[in-house]
Amino acid sequence: MTYYNPLCNYANGIVHDWEIAEDIVQEVFINVWNRREHIDSEQNIKGYLYKATKNKALEELRKLKSTVKKKNELEFLQNRPDFDPEDLQECEDWVKIDQIYSSLRHLPPKCREVFELSKINGLTYTQIADHLKISPKTVENHIAKAYVILRNELVLDKK
Repeated sequence: MTYYNPLCNYANGIVHDWEIAEDIVQEVFINVWNRREHIDSEQNIKGYLYKATKNKALEELRKLKSTVKKKNELEFLQNRPDFDPEDLQECEDWVKIDQIYSSLRHLPPKCREVFELSKINGLTYTQIADHLKISPKTVENHIAKAYVILRNELVLDKK
């Protein structure tokens, strides 16, 4: 609690939305907890938390700006005299595809590689395991992890 409220205030100053700021700080704390073995105990934890919060807030701003830009483009298309609803559906499909590919960038590198080999290149778990010299169970774990991360990313994008 020592850092929670100040970090929320800091994030709110960047994103100007209290709920998003709280989500950002919670994600930062979760990331710190998950990486606790890799964080140097001699490191300035306060500085680390503020930098992580700033980076996460800026990432969230980029997502929000991208979403607003896409919505504005769709509204522009709808207001054109030659508007065709099929064009709108096609645009919405492309926006969804763009969101998925954007979300893929948030996967850890090995997890993303396994996911892309499976879902984009169509390789089986056994083929991926042979190609990457890992066990099929590890492939399965990477795919499951990717789905969890992608679901979270895509749900957050809808907010």
